[in-house]
Amino acid sequence: QVLYLQQLLACIDVLLRHCDLDCGSVSLQLLQVLITVQSLSVDPQLSDKTSETVQLLCKVQGLDSVMELYRQHMGQLLDWLSASVSTWTRSSPQRLQLQTIVFQSGPVIGEFLGQLVPLLCCSLQTDKDPELRMSIFTMLAKLLLDAENSLDSQGNFHKVSEKFLSDILLPNLVWRAGRTASAVRTAALSSLLALLHGGSITPGQLLCLLEKLSPVLLSALEDDARMSRLFACRSVATVLKLTGKSLHPDALNKIYPELLKRLDDSSEEVRSAGLEAIGLWLSSLTEEYNPEFYVTHLQFFFQQLLLFLDDPDSSVQQQVLDVLKEGSSVHPGLLQKEVEAVVGKHRTPEYCNQLLQHISSLPTEAA
Repeated sequence: QVLYLQQLLACIDVLLRHCDLDCGSVSLQLLQVLITVQSLSVDPQLSDKTSETVQLLCKVQGLDSVMELYRQHMGQLLDWLSASVSTWTRSSPQRLQLQTIVFQSGPVIGEFLGQLVPLLCCSLQTDKDPELRMSIFTMLAKLLLDAENSLDSQGNFHKVSEKFLSDILLPNLVWRAGRTASAVRTAALSSLLALLHGGSITPGQLLCLLEKLSPVLLSALEDDARMSRLFACRSVATVLKLTGKSLHPDALNKIYPELLKRLDDSSEEVRSAGLEAIGLWLSSLTEEYNPEFYVTHLQFFFQQLLLFLDDPDSSVQQQVLDVLKEGSSVHPGLLQKEVEAVVGKHRTPEYCNQLLQHISSLPTEAA
């Protein structure tokens, strides 16, 4: 009801202009009303007017910025929301109020993680309204992508990121039937990817949680939803970037078969993301990954990739060629043997020939 919100805003505006400094005693209550108007407003003009009124509330109290206003009241605002969080649903205004608070407060929200994280934990329990969870995960993804200027502004988010991943994200990534459950998984995966990209979790923390995270993430690679598969591919790639050199060969050998399946995906974007992750998998192999001991794995790996070296899509062929060139130094003799076995069967053998030429150019010790 835009008219009602307009009149409510007009009352606050008059109050601030006439009572000036005396408004300091009800600053919290005025900010709560302004947050509510802002969160419920769908009219751009009303939103702009609300922002101006928030600035006026800062001015009458001699505060330099909106962030200072939020810093003054953030603890009370989070308590205000926490009081009702157990009853939130998709239609609760508190969901929108939370979004308004975290986005408008900027880096200030990072100073109140002790109150925010329990609030998020409660609102994102798996028995909560699915649409409520989707909305909050979408909000979190935006915050985590810019963590330095929001949740991690104080450099402290890593202290709660392990709890955030294990208690909030992982339970929501477990497969459940239905379209709505699928949409929640996609939203949770977007938050996971943002967490990994935002740098708010350390490689050491990831390694500690990998036993729990890996099965859920690898399962998401086969999700019915295209965006879930895409986010899962990119998340696996980022995990490999962050922890790859520290992963045990047995852990690595659980990852590549699931990535290879994505090369046959119906989505070109997912196929490309899968190939990128496979390239990072190869980069993760260390001296501990003995090519003779794991020759069966490498043989299957090379054979599957060589199938796609004859893909109808030339861009896929080129991407596969680049990955195989990168992986050729792992076991050049084995790869050469596998290429020679299929070159006569390929419709476009030039990629095989380029690969054989690359293998022959490797230093003697590698070949």
